[in-house]
Amino acid sequence: MVVARPGDTARVWSCRVRLLNTFNPIVVARSFLPGAMPVASRRSYRWELTSALLMPTAIGCIEGGVIGVIAQKAFDAPAMVIALLSAAPALANITSFIWTNFVHGRDRVRATLVMQSGVLACVAMIVAAPFNTFGLGILVLAQVLGRVCMAGIYTTRGELWGANYPRKDRARATGRLTIVMTLMVGVTAASVGWVMDIPSLSGHGFRIVYALSIVVGTAGVWAFSHVRWRGRAAQLANERGHREHKRTKRAGAGEMIGVLKTDSAYRSYMLAMMALGIPNLAAMPAFIVALTKEYDELGYAQSIALTQVIPAVVMPVLSIPLWSKLLDRVHVIRFRVFHSWFFVLANLLMGVGFILESMPALYAARIILGCAFGGGMLAWQLGHNDFAPRGMAHVYMGIHVTLTGVRGVFAPFIGTLLYTGFALGPGVHVPGIGGWVFVMLSAVSACGAVMFFRLNRRTHAITQIEMSEH
Repeated sequence: MVVARPGDTARVWSCRVRLLNTFNPIVVARSFLPGAMPVASRRSYRWELTSALLMPTAIGCIEGGVIGVIAQKAFDAPAMVIALLSAAPALANITSFIWTNFVHGRDRVRATLVMQSGVLACVAMIVAAPFNTFGLGILVLAQVLGRVCMAGIYTTRGELWGANYPRKDRARATGRLTIVMTLMVGVTAASVGWVMDIPSLSGHGFRIVYALSIVVGTAGVWAFSHVRWRGRAAQLANERGHREHKRTKRAGAGEMIGVLKTDSAYRSYMLAMMALGIPNLAAMPAFIVALTKEYDELGYAQSIALTQVIPAVVMPVLSIPLWSKLLDRVHVIRFRVFHSWFFVLANLLMGVGFILESMPALYAARIILGCAFGGGMLAWQLGHNDFAPRGMAHVYMGIHVTLTGVRGVFAPFIGTLLYTGFALGPGVHVPGIGGWVFVMLSAVSACGAVMFFRLNRRTHAITQIEMSEH
């Protein structure tokens, strides 16, 4: 007979209370308020939270799951154009080293405002795009340019978060902001799907939502202009006045390569991310193309729900709150050991859904993908801080963003060609493998998960280091 000690009982009840509070709507709502943040971070968090409620309405307009469905159904875009639209976010990340150079020696908040304004301008271009080949070209150009601006935002925002929020609270604070932003992207996507199914609008409904998003997004840019960058003066003085120092000279491709040569742990982490990221990028356009081909009776609302809304809703409601607790406690390498398998399962279920023509399997796949994206978004935005020395966060983030862009050069097109097939020459056609492409991608994702497991074993000492040192 085992007798529980008083201390054990207290710990059990403490765990139960924390678990209940995780799903208590009142407690959850209060955790989003500035008062739940560290005192020194509250002012910036208040304005970031306001911006997170407004600016993502415009960001949602250039999300691949939304713009891809519009392009395919309203503009009758071919499969490779869908692949290009899905690849745009990753392709744009190649410009990260340009943004890294741009922000060096400049106020990060003001630089972010320029990029946010660029996103709004691109949404305006899409509003004006006519339903013809020229309009499709404008759509693609606006999508690519908008994602280029988003790449710059990601490059600078991670450094702002690293400066404004202490390590022990960083994932919680940024997780709350990410939840709000993701929900607003989901609201925009759902609104687009709803208006596009209104027959009287003749497929022009998206223009109404996009125009409104520009107005709301402008208010979000204004709110973000009030965000403070802690340590701004010291960091800018360091960058502008001591350029001869190795770690304060103007950052660029050369310095990024230097980091990969000298930091073996981060280099291995990037290799594992390559194995995990390639199948995820390859699956995005293939899913949109397969959804239209296998389930052509689906309207805009259900199509966008599967491509964008379901993952966007699952991320903030279930995924991010739980993943942020884990990321606050462990090194990002160990975090990826657990997190990677959600991508493996999601890709596998997508294959099952298309091979067996099972809509429930597709819905399950997108729910699990939302769980994976939630953790991936947090780790993508914050993970580099677990490696970067002080003052080098933007360089490490630039490496990660740029390598994501490298994956985007080929992965989405490979996924689409594997699904649809391709011609090697006159009269020589290689047939596509259909839904089996997702099973193949699941196997590649599993290789990435194994690489994280092995990396975690080799760098066990790193996972025990107090993260506050960074």
